[in-house]
Amino acid sequence: MKALLLAAMPVVLMDGTTPDLNRWLQIEPAIIAAVECRQALPLRVLDGIAPNAPGSWSLTPERSFTAFGLPVKRIELFIDADGELGASYTAVIEKRSLEQVRKQLKLASQRRRIGQLSADQPGAEVQVTCTIAATGQG
Repeated sequence: MKALLLAAMPVVLMDGTTPDLNRWLQIEPAIIAAVECRQALPLRVLDGIAPNAPGSWSLTPERSFTAFGLPVKRIELFIDADGELGASYTAVIEKRSLEQVRKQLKLASQRRRIGQLSADQPGAEVQVTCTIAATGQG
């Protein structure tokens, strides 16, 4: 019976990459602060959310939200638990050109940041990434 219930569950719930709405509402402020380079994202925020690979998560929330006032489609996170490789927090932006995103980031860049903020378009999607340098000395 349990196998039948698991088979009937949406793939999103089985792979753990999309938290339910209540869970998302709990972690959203910390995720946005990390993407906006205002504070590091503690690993405990992602407790119970299965990574796609060690230290790597791709989250597609059930509701729309913004970072830097830009509409976000998906969040991609990398956090090295050992601190040797640092961390990166990426927001995949919806319906905006790279130029529009860079203008918005320029307006927001006057605030103090904990890491390096960049915008890029490696493919069809525009991405904003906060990269935090490693803390360990390998």
